[in-house]
Amino acid sequence: MKIIDSIQDVQDMARGATLLGTGGGGDPYIGELFIRNQMKKGRFPTIIDPSEVDDGAFIVSVFHLGAPPPFVEQLVSERIQLEILRRTEVLTGRKIDGLICVEIGGFNSTMPLAISAMTGIPAIDADGIGRAFPRMEMTAFSINGIRSTPTLLMDELGNEALINTENDRMCENVTRSICSTLGAHLTGAGYHMSGKQMKESAILGTVTQTLEIGRTIREAREAGEDIFGNLLDSLNRGGRFARILFDGKIVDIVREIRNGWHWGKVTMHGLSNPDDELVIELQNEFSIARLNGRPVTMVPDLISVLDRESGEPRTAESLSYGQRLKVLGYSADPILRRPDSLKAVGPRCFGFDEDFRPIEELFQD
Repeated sequence: MKIIDSIQDVQDMARGATLLGTGGGGDPYIGELFIRNQMKKGRFPTIIDPSEVDDGAFIVSVFHLGAPPPFVEQLVSERIQLEILRRTEVLTGRKIDGLICVEIGGFNSTMPLAISAMTGIPAIDADGIGRAFPRMEMTAFSINGIRSTPTLLMDELGNEALINTENDRMCENVTRSICSTLGAHLTGAGYHMSGKQMKESAILGTVTQTLEIGRTIREAREAGEDIFGNLLDSLNRGGRFARILFDGKIVDIVREIRNGWHWGKVTMHGLSNPDDELVIELQNEFSIARLNGRPVTMVPDLISVLDRESGEPRTAESLSYGQRLKVLGYSADPILRRPDSLKAVGPRCFGFDEDFRPIEELFQD
């Protein structure tokens, strides 16, 4: 078990979560502030390795859902975070033994740590996606048969809904309707599982990966070293594939909030060759990147956008005309690339008329 007692570590984890959030997941800075406030009160998050969790433990995911922009417009209620845990224990008749991130990207990776600090319940070093995705059925939990329901939803005013549906896609549809009605930002609790189920279905080690990513970027920047070279060295360990896809500036952004999601398209032109054009389409998260019309990375593989000078990762809602950025492509965890997983998280699930091709194949074309 690891206690997070350094604000620097929290900042590094938020930075790493932004990169793994692939543009979405909500701004982790809000969660960072929440954790720092708990630290001022002498409360610190604890992270537990999955191997330390008893097979019979009761694990719950507490998450936030909706369009990312409202995440930075609404204050997070400490009362609601505690109440949704209490209501879940009443609903199930069980004491919660551990918290797990539904996704490691953005806000949803920092808030379980904040709740851990408030309650003393450990956060598990794992999550359900290894990145961020916009829909509730797009998790390794759901793919492996761990239902999101019963799902408890609450808004900041205490309005509450309990969802029980025949499958997680229907839960997503019902939840999204409620979310749109209640201001496009809700706190949820679901994906009830045992410790054994968690070990068999979760993407492991991702909470500490956010710390490693964030620390790598910061230390390279402070030492005047090659930020992107060091970052790629770190990401390429363990058999995964990471490359810089593009170095350019934003020349156009189209975005809208539709059905509770942040939709958009980002167009960039190359700095060394202005005729090169990269277009990134997004649905909360960056979904597909096309260089001069040809795909170079697509879901479930990760697309992340970073400031070309500082290496600081950017969320989709923070992008603006004229920014000079580097675009990173990173292979997804192997669990998400399985044929059964691609039926839930592949390009066709996002409305693209093409089958998944891994980044290492596309990068070589």
